[in-house]
Amino acid sequence: MRPTLHSQIHEWRERTEDGRVQWVKAGWDARQWNFSITTKDDPEWHEVPKPTLEMLEALRDVLWRKYQRKRLSWKFVEDLDALLEEMRSEQNA
Repeated sequence: MRPTLHSQIHEWRERTEDGRVQWVKAGWDARQWNFSITTKDDPEWHEVPKPTLEMLEALRDVLWRKYQRKRLSWKFVEDLDALLEEMRSEQNA
């Protein structure tokens, strides 16, 4: 179990392709983002070994809104932007 501070956990919900609601949780552990997902039917959190570009973009939206409300450091947004840029360049290569 990784120790984390409350401010390092970010949660949101989204709809899957089949219309079900799933909750996504992203946590920063000083090296990387760790993602977990769950649904109403399955209360257990399941870790996502390799987050998709869409998951990272959704996290970026959550972080941006928290930054605008002065609840998050700009460094988190900058670091995630760099990671997104790297992933996009890998996809295009």
